[in-house]
Amino acid sequence: MLIMNFLYCFFILFSASLQPETQMLETIRQDKYLAAGNHHTYIAPDKKCLDTKAPRGYKPFYIGYYGRHGSRFLTGKIEFISGYREKFDSLHVLGLLTEEGEQLRDWLKWSEEMHRGNEGMLTQTGYEEEKGIGERFARRYRRIFHQKTRKSVRWRSSPVLRSAMTGTSFLLSLQRSAPRLQFDLNAGPRYYFTRWDPNPSLDETENRIADSLFRARFPEQEFWTRMTADSQKSGSILGDTYTAACEIIHILGISRCIDKEADPYALFTEEELFAYAVSQNARIAAWFTHSTETGCYRDTNAGSHLVHEVLARAQEAVDGNDICADLRFGHDSGVAPSLSFLHSEGYDQCTSLSDTYISWPAYKHVTMGCSYAFVLYRNRKGEVLVKLLENEKETTVPALSPFKGPYYRWGDFKAYCEAL
Repeated sequence: MLIMNFLYCFFILFSASLQPETQMLETIRQDKYLAAGNHHTYIAPDKKCLDTKAPRGYKPFYIGYYGRHGSRFLTGKIEFISGYREKFDSLHVLGLLTEEGEQLRDWLKWSEEMHRGNEGMLTQTGYEEEKGIGERFARRYRRIFHQKTRKSVRWRSSPVLRSAMTGTSFLLSLQRSAPRLQFDLNAGPRYYFTRWDPNPSLDETENRIADSLFRARFPEQEFWTRMTADSQKSGSILGDTYTAACEIIHILGISRCIDKEADPYALFTEEELFAYAVSQNARIAAWFTHSTETGCYRDTNAGSHLVHEVLARAQEAVDGNDICADLRFGHDSGVAPSLSFLHSEGYDQCTSLSDTYISWPAYKHVTMGCSYAFVLYRNRKGEVLVKLLENEKETTVPALSPFKGPYYRWGDFKAYCEAL
């Protein structure tokens, strides 16, 4: 028994001392597609994820929501995929592909065919994801959508078709649950709600760090030896073989958004996908959050504008109107910068871009269909509380003292945002 206790304690201490790399590798072993970061399909909350009971006397009356579109095809021109398919066709003709290399060629051909004419469009998976989100909100906050004095919903979408289709799927689910609701619908450039000014210095920093992270970790020689019969001859066709490997992993990372059964990542080892995950995480963090290298540029440039909009419309509901929900549909460039601006849980640290895969793993925050929401509650005295949701789950603002649990006084929450 003494020996068993010793071994058990040793195992616990060993597990606790695992390096971040080992922890991330274990995560990828559970789901390789988590390496794709913001290209992962939506991860719906556990069915046991319930609302913390509101303080006594408080009832929900309003939701301010912003959601990214659901799963989509890759954006950009199909020539990006076609270029690699053509290079692999050349390797095939020269007899330079191994059996695994031929399988990789087949997946690139599949991806090219699937994307032709569909670049940037919502997939069927994306439609189903948003349908589920809408159904869960309608069921979870039935009280909000069945008020006698609040029967209107403002629905806004960016001008991008996949966002409008996402919002439509959400709306249809809501309408089926609450047919008496009245909808004010609009879409267009003004409903991006964020600014997105170019920043060449930030882009240079992002590219430099992400590239160095990938090259430091990716087993380039081992990978191309598996895929090709002569890595040197193949390199003359592929060009920079590090870049080629990284971009191929990027292309195939969207596959589960297109077909839930597709599995091109089976061709890659956990170590290879880990290298991509660390590199891509740094890129996504540079795009959307604060870091020691980029400061709070996106917080203020993008996030603050959207948070101001959500706060303003919520205050109108507090002051008195017939709106029970403001629903906005756009992009991850709205979700993550807003939560980064708020320094909500998970966004409250400021680390180096190279460490963000530890402090801020993208797959936990900016998957397809990610969102945030302000849910407002009021008691008979007219006192208002607010709760913050991220991807349908309750979250907190560590720098702000709560009224109780995840609930904050509306006045305190507004003052906190305005001070930022």
